[in-house]
Amino acid sequence: MGTDKELEIVRHTTMNYLEIFLVEMTARAPHGHDDLEIGVLLEGSLRLYLEQEQYEMEKGDIYLINRHQVHSFLNDKEKNLILAFQIPTDFYRRLNYRLTYLRFESNVIHSGHLHARLSERLQECAEIYFGEREFRELECASIMLHILHLLLENGPYTIAGEREYRVAKNSSLRINRITEYIAEHHQEQISLEEIAQMEGITTCHASHFIRKTLGITFQEYLNDIRFDHALRLLSQTDLSLLDICMESGFSSSRYLNQMFAKNFGCNAREYRASLEGRKPGHTKEQALPVSNIQKRHSFETSAFLFRAVNLPALQSRPKTKEV
Repeated sequence: MGTDKELEIVRHTTMNYLEIFLVEMTARAPHGHDDLEIGVLLEGSLRLYLEQEQYEMEKGDIYLINRHQVHSFLNDKEKNLILAFQIPTDFYRRLNYRLTYLRFESNVIHSGHLHARLSERLQECAEIYFGEREFRELECASIMLHILHLLLENGPYTIAGEREYRVAKNSSLRINRITEYIAEHHQEQISLEEIAQMEGITTCHASHFIRKTLGITFQEYLNDIRFDHALRLLSQTDLSLLDICMESGFSSSRYLNQMFAKNFGCNAREYRASLEGRKPGHTKEQALPVSNIQKRHSFETSAFLFRAVNLPALQSRPKTKEV
């Protein structure tokens, strides 16, 4: 299920220190959160945007998202499936308070010895998490601590200072507020001055912050959100171009056609005609994701899908006696 405005609230309902779930990802707008996130791409492909860097991910790749690290996802190819782990900081900082400010420097792991070890342990943790064994919380805790130790032992990392951490946290919370506000009010004539006033900063500061965090300007991000909304209306409804402009926030069809020319090399009417098979289709030039289109599965569905995807591997795994 996809929504334009999505507040990410991580609920650790099955275990207090860990949540594992499966999600099909089409697009996720820039955001940050307090938990450490580890993901395994079980099927398909995915593009990860991370602090103005882009990472192309394929089946089997592992990604790491640090606390309050602004990131977004986009999938413009076949259907995918992500096995996601979200770990609250309290789980590990009580063992070593310095880990409060832990930051991993390698965010995508494609192959190698570390990848093999992490894949094995993450799959094992998920198998136990979705199972019914008694005291599985202890097993999962043990495995997750080993995973964190593997990352610390084999990958580059830094322990930031408290001030640096506060800056990252405040930036993450600020970009969440800004992108949510733009998504909610894009149909209105909002301005950078409004954003600055909302955040209690100068217009110049707001402009610099958005450009530094997202890699594009406020107006470019606003136009991309409006265009994303207009594109869906054009593709899925019979609304006139004038009505689509009004619904998406463009002041005239001229600006809408400028966005179509930029993204597809044609105007809005030509694009709609291509959907009806009267002309060859057009391909959109990919930009920063601005919408939230994902299907996050429930615990029960995640457990079923995980077993279905991993059944061959699980069947071939040597059985061990339980003590």
